[in-house]
Formats: sequence, C-alpha cells, structure tokens
Amino acid sequence: MAYEYEIFLSYRRSSTVGLWVRNHLKPRLEARLDEVGPEVVRICGDFDIESGARWPDELKHNLRVSGLWLSVWSADYFRSSWCMAEWRSFREREQMLGLFSSGRPQGLIYPIRYADGEHFHPEALLSQCNKDFSRLNYPDDVFRHSPKYIEFDEIVQQMAQELVRRLQSLPPWRADFPIVEPAPLQAASIPRPVL
Repeated sequence: MAYEYEIFLSYRRSSTVGLWVRNHLKPRLEARLDEVGPEVVRICGDFDIESGARWPDELKHNLRVSGLWLSVWSADYFRSSWCMAEWRSFREREQMLGLFSSGRPQGLIYPIRYADGEHFHPEALLSQCNKDFSRLNYPDDVFRHSPKYIEFDEIVQQMAQELVRRLQSLPPWRADFPIVEPAPLQAASIPRPVL
C-alpha cells in the first residue's frame, strides 16, 4: 500500500484558525503545490471527514496514511488533546524511522506559526517554525482582496516548493506507523452538596 495523502493538515478548530485554514491556506497551498509538484499532492485534514463518519477512527486512519504533517501552531493548538495526539503520532513515526537526526535535519513535521509563539508547548519552543503567518492570519474573505494577501501568497509559494522537496524523500508507507491516542479529558470536580 502507498500513502493515500501526501500531507496531513493539522490545525486547531477555532473561529479564527479554522476559517483561515479553510478560506485561505488550504486552497492557496493546493493551487501552489499543483504548480510546482511533479504529481498531484493530496492534502487531508478533519475538513475531509464526512458527517456521520466515526470521526476519531477516520482521523486516526488519515493520520496513518499521510506522509508529511503540516501543522498550524497557535497557543491554543497545544491545549487540544487531539492536536497534541496528532503531533505526537508523527514524532513517534520520526523516531521509529530514525528521522530528524543530526544527519537528517528535516523530518516529517512541518510546523508553521499562525499566532503567538511564546506560549507554545515547551517541546515546540525547541522547534523552529518553517513559516511565520502571524502578521497574515486574517480569517475573513476580505483578506483575499487586501495588499497583505500578496505577501501571504509569496510565503505559500515558498512553502509549496519546500514541501514538494520533502515529499521527494518520503520513506515508504508502513502499516505499523504509530498513532497516539488523545489524553482523556479531566473530569471537572463537582462540589458535593452539604447535608
């Protein structure tokens, strides 16, 4: 079996990040990848999961059958147990495959900065974001008609070229790629009534 998707796009589903990814990043990146890639680059994420599907199972399947992990980092990204599980799944895959060592500094994880950077997970603070969109993170459609969109598009073009280069050296797909389960939600402490 081969990869079903070349890129898994991971982001925090919020009223700003989610809109920015769906309105701007994903469509523009797909267009730019088509311009520079030798073949069609398939991107998946939770936006591809059909309603009625078993969402956790489908998400885990899509993680396992994707080659690279592109993540959109913001402070709230690291407060999501699902986002953290996605990140840890690809980190474990890199370790399993011996990637991201001193001899091979580019692994399977490609983080970009959406916002903040100061309040990232401590391990993420040790990583360098590949691109910084923190000045270009307007989620609304009007952004497409602003002068800043040209700068956004230039960064996406650079990203597309870098991602295509990384895709050329993807290791073969394996059925035993690890999937990390999200941490269970902590039960809220409910005060007991005084009798």
